[in-house]
Amino acid sequence: SSGINAEYGGAPQLNKRVLDSKKDVDVNLKEACTDFITTAATLLSSPIYAFLAQLDSTTTMEQFRNVVSETNQRISNKLPGVKKLMGLYLANRETEAILFRPIRAQILAQFGVLRGHIDKLDDEDRFIINCPSTEQLTLTLAY
Repeated sequence: SSGINAEYGGAPQLNKRVLDSKKDVDVNLKEACTDFITTAATLLSSPIYAFLAQLDSTTTMEQFRNVVSETNQRISNKLPGVKKLMGLYLANRETEAILFRPIRAQILAQFGVLRGHIDKLDDEDRFIINCPSTEQLTLTLAY
């Protein structure tokens, strides 16, 4: 027995790896929430993302109007489904509202960038485009 201990450098030791399952769950949950937030915000405001990526000096008032209209329509059509999924999986109104905050913030930010470009147009074009104000969007996106 002493020969075995000498040959392998002493008494055998057990290397024990303890998994911190709570930490793993927290990391996975955070990743899932981040993915959901990104997916939901993109789903609701993807016309603006695409439009801003292609925006240039030749963009017309009609193009601005179309993207605002399309995004408003998308929010009207898709937001109830997003809220329904959140309610189904979370079943806690307070948690749903907390998770929805960054979704709303991303959409408001995209509209804010778009509105910055629209504000450079004349009054008549801005009236025709009819981009909702931050207050109007906040009401539309209330949870």
